[in-house]
Amino acid sequence: MERWARWILRLAAWMIPARERGEWTEEWRAELEALDELRRTVPFTEGLPTPVGFALGAIPHAVWTRTEGWSMGSVWQDVKFGVRVLRRSPGFTAVAALTLALGIGANASMFSLINGLLFRAPDRIAAPDRLVQVARSYDQAPRWDNFSLPAVNLIRDEARVFSGVAAYSPAAFTVGRGTETEQLLGAYVTGSYFEVLGVRPAVGRLLRPDDDVVPGAHAVVVLSHELWTRRFGGDPGRIGGTVAIGNEPYQVVGVAPPGFVGPESLGAPPELWVPVMQRSRGDGPPPAEEWGYSWLNTVARLSEGTTFVQAMSAMEVVTDRLREASPQNEDIRVLLASGIGLDPQDRAEGEQLSFVLLIIVGVVLLLTCTNVANLFLARAMGRRTEVGVRLALGAGRRRLARQLLTESLLLAGLATLLAAPLVLLADRFVPLVFPYQLSVSVDADGRVWAFLVGVGLVAGLLFGAAPAWGALRRDMARGLRESGATGGRHRTRLRDGLVIAQLGLSLGLVSAAALLGRSVLNAATAEPGFQARGVRAIPLNLSTTGRYGPEEGMELFERLVRQARALPGVGSAAVANQMPIAGGHSRATVRPLGGGDDSGFEAEFVVVGEGYFETLGIPVVEGRALGGAENEPEQAVVVNRALARMFWPGESAIDKQVERGGSPWRVVGVVEDVQMRSLRSGANPAVYYPLAQSWSPYMVLHLRSDPGATLADAQLRTLVSDADPELPVSRVVDLQEAVVASMGESRTIGYLVAAFAALALILASVGLYGVVSYAASQRVRELGIRKALGAAPESLVGLILRRGVVLAVLGVVVGVGVSYALGSALEQLLFGVRPGDVVVLALAATFLLATAGLAAWLPARRASRVDAMVTLRDG
Repeated sequence: MERWARWILRLAAWMIPARERGEWTEEWRAELEALDELRRTVPFTEGLPTPVGFALGAIPHAVWTRTEGWSMGSVWQDVKFGVRVLRRSPGFTAVAALTLALGIGANASMFSLINGLLFRAPDRIAAPDRLVQVARSYDQAPRWDNFSLPAVNLIRDEARVFSGVAAYSPAAFTVGRGTETEQLLGAYVTGSYFEVLGVRPAVGRLLRPDDDVVPGAHAVVVLSHELWTRRFGGDPGRIGGTVAIGNEPYQVVGVAPPGFVGPESLGAPPELWVPVMQRSRGDGPPPAEEWGYSWLNTVARLSEGTTFVQAMSAMEVVTDRLREASPQNEDIRVLLASGIGLDPQDRAEGEQLSFVLLIIVGVVLLLTCTNVANLFLARAMGRRTEVGVRLALGAGRRRLARQLLTESLLLAGLATLLAAPLVLLADRFVPLVFPYQLSVSVDADGRVWAFLVGVGLVAGLLFGAAPAWGALRRDMARGLRESGATGGRHRTRLRDGLVIAQLGLSLGLVSAAALLGRSVLNAATAEPGFQARGVRAIPLNLSTTGRYGPEEGMELFERLVRQARALPGVGSAAVANQMPIAGGHSRATVRPLGGGDDSGFEAEFVVVGEGYFETLGIPVVEGRALGGAENEPEQAVVVNRALARMFWPGESAIDKQVERGGSPWRVVGVVEDVQMRSLRSGANPAVYYPLAQSWSPYMVLHLRSDPGATLADAQLRTLVSDADPELPVSRVVDLQEAVVASMGESRTIGYLVAAFAALALILASVGLYGVVSYAASQRVRELGIRKALGAAPESLVGLILRRGVVLAVLGVVVGVGVSYALGSALEQLLFGVRPGDVVVLALAATFLLATAGLAAWLPARRASRVDAMVTLRDG
């Protein structure tokens, strides 16, 4: 113990200033010996420190000795002096504080978005940390996916680790009749939904388990507080009344609390909730009777005392029970994720996108810090005599550095206060730069304010480090000797380095904006396996009317297609249950029959009418396309190349069979692969089923216009209203615009990066302008002599400009690495271009050099106009 104590005291002594080290070491050793004597002579040693404890207590004493000048009095003295210094230069203080506030506010505002997206649970949900998300996956094809209703019920009955299980599925609902009809986003939910989430009603009651037992037996609805206020004026008398949903009366039983959006953080918030058992039979088999119909997202609340790890272990038993319950669950696996808001896949994407946004605003913060540091260094030129006098009068270098650092922190504190309004307004403008719709609040909370203060402190230390470091290296004699235009040359290298850093960061932002811009242009000319240009699409949902069965619906779709083909300017028309890239996607499990690997796979499930492949411009590479009802007496399908390669590699797929829902389907054709879901992902295996044998009430009418012809939205809406005035048309989609819009995140972030790149170029140009101007001022006498000896103004411009060009070239060299790093961070947002694209980098570098050249030419041109006689006389 004593040996350890002596070793610790030696460590503490090393921290003491050298001039006092011997005295304190001797005192500590004497006290340690006295303590040892007491412990040997006193009967009861309780309360006395051990030798090691005593030695450890010497460490904070040593630290205090090292920093004893940092008393509250001296710190307050530094603060008051710093305030006076900043007040003497109001212009400098205002410019520096506003510049810095921009960088600090941008970082804190972006963090408020990330905080709402990743760290805050949706509002009005009780104890969200006790909620988990439940999903299905497969051993052969791992993913995060939803459940069928029978699977949800089995999990509810078998998983004792949960106190409750709930499920929901977003859906569009047509509310009202006649001119008051509108299409709203809502959700089908199980009767336990609100109970599991711990939500209390604002008015009336919420859905209960007994509302969701018998299909079609309880036509009840819960309204969102926003819908209740907007459509019904917040009238409590509407509770118990009815509202028309899909032409059927639903009783309004209650109103959800204000701000409640459900368990998801992304997407438009739902405006009404109806029981799962109210899903119309027109949508196919009732969900309660269909194991293979997976459409429900599932959440559960952990029972009291159950940990997430225990719940994970219990899912093995639930997995076994699901596999036993149905052949459709042959290799199913149950997954859990803690918390709500984002599922693991969305969270991974959100974290990656948040990282990209933080990098971008972090670069902006570095730019503002380097700019302010340059301003501080320029200002230090006027204070060199003051610093030299203070050193001569005995001021310690560390004390002087501390004073300069205090000034930096005071300026950072002022900038942080100026940035606070940006954070308060973040909930209004920050979602505009986020490419996805948020359903959660991004208001500032304690975490955001702490981040703001932390960023302000870091920024103060960053831009204050340069002048503080210069004070530590300051030569007292030089400080007293320097004056006028001959002083301060030792600082030019540091200023040059800061300008090079600014130019490098600016090039990184310019090239990043160019990469994103080129990605959007590439999307506009992409070939995703179909010809999107000239195709308009009208989503139709017959179940909203409640008047169409399979026969009536088939007749309506056929009539719409005939009438659409008869319109002037329409080349072809067809229906399908989904739009490539634009939405309505669904999957269904298929397996090959006869020989080879007969394991199932969830392929794209596309129901199409006659003429679909012609209308979409999808090439048929083998066999034939699908015909109408009279031409397809047997169950025939068309598959794409990806599925043909998967099921029958090296063989022809024609006349092979696949099985879906227990029935065989013969392959009559193979078509080119189509990127159904995203431009950035490859084409998924897909199976195309004829509408005549795979009825669906949800279809999309596709129309291809003739070359040069245009189809007006009003014309297409009239087409549908003539066929059925009560059939709502929620939107008309231009597929080409939808393809380009699929790059919306790249475009939105591209705008953000471009704005920051413009700001970066301005800051870097100002910095370069200042450096070249200072260099020119140092050479005024030399320039006068050269001009008196006959030097042409052009040669003087080149002489001064050379410095700026060298800095710009060095900035480009540094910026190449920054550009590649930023491009790599943005890679998930790029399309058709690589992070290190030479053409993009060359164009960005050329643009930067041109801007930097202009910034350097202006002071060089002014310096070349020096009056030789005046310069020689004043010199």
